[in-house]
Parts: sequence; structure tokens; C-alpha cells
Amino acid sequence: MAPESVDVIVVGSGPVGAMAANLLGQYGLRTVVIEKETTAHTQSRAINADDEAQRIFQAAGLTGELGPGFHPCLKMTYVDDEMRMLAEVDFTKVERPNGHPIGSLFNQPRLEAALHRGLERFSHVTLWRGHEVESFMQDEDGVSVRVKDNVANRTLTVRARYLLACDGAKSGIRRRLGLKLEGTTALEHALAISVETASSAPDFTYYPCGPERVGIVTRTAHDEIRFDTVVKPGQDLEYVKTPEYVRSIIAPFIDPDSVKVKSVNLYAYHSRMAEKWRVGRVFLLGDAAHLMPPFLGQGLCSGLRDAANLTWKLAHVLGGAADASLLDTYEVERRPHAAEMMRLSDSLGSMLASGGPFVARARNAFIKLLYHMPVTGPFIREYKMKPNLFHAEGFLFGGKRGKSKQAAEGAYFPQPRVEHGEEGERPLDDVIGHRFAVLTRPGAPAEVQQAAKAMAEDVGGVWLSVAPAARSGAGRSGEVVDLEGRLGEWFAQHAADLVVLRPDRYVYAATNRAGVTQVHASLKQAVRPLTRWGSRGSRRAAQLGA
Repeated sequence: MAPESVDVIVVGSGPVGAMAANLLGQYGLRTVVIEKETTAHTQSRAINADDEAQRIFQAAGLTGELGPGFHPCLKMTYVDDEMRMLAEVDFTKVERPNGHPIGSLFNQPRLEAALHRGLERFSHVTLWRGHEVESFMQDEDGVSVRVKDNVANRTLTVRARYLLACDGAKSGIRRRLGLKLEGTTALEHALAISVETASSAPDFTYYPCGPERVGIVTRTAHDEIRFDTVVKPGQDLEYVKTPEYVRSIIAPFIDPDSVKVKSVNLYAYHSRMAEKWRVGRVFLLGDAAHLMPPFLGQGLCSGLRDAANLTWKLAHVLGGAADASLLDTYEVERRPHAAEMMRLSDSLGSMLASGGPFVARARNAFIKLLYHMPVTGPFIREYKMKPNLFHAEGFLFGGKRGKSKQAAEGAYFPQPRVEHGEEGERPLDDVIGHRFAVLTRPGAPAEVQQAAKAMAEDVGGVWLSVAPAARSGAGRSGEVVDLEGRLGEWFAQHAADLVVLRPDRYVYAATNRAGVTQVHASLKQAVRPLTRWGSRGSRRAAQLGA
């Protein structure tokens, strides 16, 4: 019997693998997700989704009924051991360029359950639980994967065009490829305690800065609080898991008798990255590709960005809309950003966790001083420590971002709410959908608008003319009314008449009327309309994996 044939095999159904499968499903790609475990895990591991990660959930159609129950972080307070405030970020006063709270917390088992429910929308996406990869072989046309069904005790072969390794820090796929993890593992450990609460109060997010307690304490859901604390070098790793010690960690923040301890886990801090993220038709994503400390809460967020970056490219290559060379830009674009997030996480962790009591108190005094100074205070209060996300090179007009920090190419485009015809007020991404978009500024010349329309048609995308807020209630077909004025401000800032957005909302190009013809020619050469959108499903895959 010939092996089952699909477009993509995803190994691992954690948040990154499940997100990749949801995004592939929306493009109609026949996808099989291979998961070793037979049941969903119950441990809360990752807890943070920034606004960019939440935007990816939106792109996957996982808001609303399928939403994972994100719990917005309203305030983040840095405190010393006596619970005195050193600095504070009030997120209700911080601008939301991506249309979502700057930071939201979650319970990972519930988040994964929402992702898995999302897969049920697609007849052409199948989750095989209780299966694992025994081996795989590549050739110029695809990957043949030998899969063991541990429940039925049988082996089958699946043929795919590409394989995505989303199987975590101990990735078996990475190991079979012979790829090394480069970097370091810290000597310190962290203790992660999850407790169940009877109500949604109190609601807080604290960053204890020591010297005795260092870590994060935050509500992750209406009924859950998470305590993550650095274990000091030399501490007994068995003792820190005892009820007595756990109670001592909880007590400064909430009455231990008012909560139920759900889990207590130890983990190490890693700053490691695979030497390569791609070998032929096999790609590494998430923890299989990079491991970073938790201090900026960017581990899972980085994995979700991997999925968002790669899946639209796979869809366009498999759908006949782009050459296979587009896939070379995945690691080119994602590796530098993951490395920067890792460096910043390391730096923040070193600042908060290093040194003895004297150094910690001096550091805390310095943080408090910076918070009240006229220049550095706004930097902290407005949460500017997290750098803006951009690609320095890759699938961009000219292949590289300009040298200016304000260059548009490679930047993440903002998502305000807009008014769109009879559909009314909506987030911009919901108007655009899963395709390229060409937007023209309010009042753009007629020849620019005509060129934008032709450009969008040539790549199977959408052209949207941006209208000022004064047009609310009177928008024309093909217009989006800029209710908040953010799009008009963006065009003015970049002196642009036209912007081309990729399906993942990064800017391919921004130009004035003089450069429109050149941008059009470049984009048309690289991208064509998708020749396959949607699928009749993969019924045989579903039967084999049942």
C-alpha cells in the first residue's frame, strides 16, 4: 500500500506545533500533527503572551469562542523583599499598537485545549495522539516519515512535502538531524508554583527584586496564580519543593490557606540555539530551535512568531505562488530576533538575580532612582525595554531593511480598529485576511491608487484605500476608515503614499509615488496569486490516525 501523502507533517502538538497546524489549516494545506502523548498535559508551563503573540492568535481565528481565556496584565510592579514599590508599569496607559493588551497571562493547558479545538475546524488537519516518529528520510521531492502508533502497536509511513519539528527542547527530530544546541545553561534553577484560587481577586503582577526573592508572581487566570522564583545556588533542590518552603514563597503575597497548590516544578534556565533551523525539507520551530530564559516572557512568544513566519511561506510555495527560495528567508528573519530576545532576557536575569544582599539593595535603589528621573522614568513606565520587532533582511523590497531605525521595510505594521463598509468597525487584520495587502494613504493620488489596485491583483492580494476619520459612516467600497488616525500618522512618519504588507503583517515595502513602479516590479517577480486555496481534506490520514 502506498504511503499516505500530505502537504506538511508537524511533530509535536504543544502551543507552537498546534499554532502552526491551525495556520496551515487556514490555508487549506493537508496537515498531520504527530503527538507522542495520548492525553493533554495538565502542567502550567509558559504563562505570557505579548500583544504580538495575541495578534497571531487572532490571525489563526482563535479569539472569541475558541479563545484561550487571556488574562490582561493591568499593572506590573517591581518590589523589594518588604513589598515596597521600586517601579511600576501601568499597561492601561501604554499605547497598544497591535490592537491587543501589551501583556496577557494564561493557563497553558487551557491555551493548548483551545488550539486543539481550533484544529477540529479543518477536515484536512488531523491530530494523531499516541504516535511518535521512528525515522525519516528526505529526497528532492519530500520527506518519508516512519510513524509508530503506540496505542495500536503498529507502524505506518507518511509522505509529506515538508516536516516541522515543534517537539520541544529535547527535540527528537533535531537529534536525528545531528544538530547541536549552542549556548549555555545557567547553574541556577527556578521553582514554578501554580495555585488555584476561589475568586479572581487579588489581581496583581509583581516582579520581586530581592535580595531574598527574585522572579515573578502573577495571576494567570481568573482562578490561578503563578509563583516563579529563582532558587539560590547551594539550596537543597528537594527541600524547595516541600510544602513548608512552598508556603513561605506564597505567604508574602496571599494567604496560603486560601489557595490550593496545583503543581510545584523545578526547571533550569537555558540560553541555547540550534546551529541551524533547517535541513532540507525539515524545519525547527520554538524550543526545538531556541531556548531562552523566562525573564522577558518571550520563549513561547518567539515560537509563535516562528510559526507565523514560516506557515504563510509554506502555503505560498505549495500553492504555486512563490518559488521554494522563499523558505530560505525563515531562519534569516527569525534567528536574529530570537537571538536578541535571548540576549535581553539574559541581561535582565543577570541584573535581577546576580550579586549578594548588598549588590541587590544597591541595584534596587538604582531602579527606584531611574523610575523617578525625567528621561529614564518614561522608558520604564511606557515599557520601552522590549525592543520593536523588525527584520533586518529577508523577504523585503531590496532584500534588506534601510539603515535608519525608522525604516519601514521589515517593521511590524500597526493594527488599529478601522471602519470597513457594511462590516462596520473591525481590527485591520480581520479586514485584510490571510493574504498580501496594499494600502494607500489618505488622499493618495489617483495614479498611486490605480497602481496599488493592479499590484494587489497581480499577487492575489487586497488593495485598501485609507480614508480619514471624518469619512466615518460614509466609507466607499474598498476603503477603510482610519478611526484612530494611526494609519495616517504612519504614512506621514514614513513619507509614503503606499505600503505593501506581507500576510504576517510585516512591511515588504513603503514608497512614495516615484518608487511605485519599482516596488510593483519587484513584488510581481517574487509572488503570484495562490493557485490552490482550500482542500478537500485528508480523509485517509484521519482514518490511519484513528
